[in-house]
Amino acid sequence: MIHFLGTGASGGTPGPGRSRRRESSALVNVAGKVVLVDVTRDFPDQAGEIDRLDAVLLTHAHRDASGGIPALRRWWLERSREPLPVYAQRETIAAIVRRTKRLDHCRFVPVSAGGRHRLGGCTIGPLTVPHARERRFPTFAWRLTAGGGTLVYASDVARLTEELERFARGAGLLVIDGAMWRRRIFSHLTIDAALPVLCGWRVDRIALTQIGKTAPAHEQLTRAVKRTCAKATPAYDGMEIDF
Repeated sequence: MIHFLGTGASGGTPGPGRSRRRESSALVNVAGKVVLVDVTRDFPDQAGEIDRLDAVLLTHAHRDASGGIPALRRWWLERSREPLPVYAQRETIAAIVRRTKRLDHCRFVPVSAGGRHRLGGCTIGPLTVPHARERRFPTFAWRLTAGGGTLVYASDVARLTEELERFARGAGLLVIDGAMWRRRIFSHLTIDAALPVLCGWRVDRIALTQIGKTAPAHEQLTRAVKRTCAKATPAYDGMEIDF
């Protein structure tokens, strides 16, 4: 199961009800393990929804994905003395080390695209996806598989690629960048343009995250997304989906 702690763009997305979104992050319960994907600057608020953590996966070094690492330490100090395994690219780890003074709560595990790692009964693996222009900010999508269920989490994607389509193939749930609506930006998908392509991918369900200010209100967005792709839906903070 995935529990969305935040589904908004960098800086959060204002609005009432389900249209109000914190920076994008998710808590994944899989094979008896609890995994946090990205640690945002909204982590102090999101932390109230987290009772336990076994590992952290980081997509990239931008602060909306990893700027909550210092706040994670405060959560950790109240619960554990064993450092948390944090899986990330070497460039991401280096960026965090440069800007963070205390990291005794993190046991960094450098990973490369194409690698596979075991986390209890779960297999995790990353793929490099296009996002930031700066080479110091390479970005991962993550694939988590256990017990016949597969989640692919790709919150920051500039454009769809054949590699990402193959990476997502067979997933019960694809969580993907839904940042832009009827407008374009170099670093994120324009979801109304990307959805017709995504709907043809061999995945059971699609959930949009990283939803930005160009999107209409949640209910209107949901209807528009469903008209384009019946198996897709915009996620919202607090939403839970089994995969």
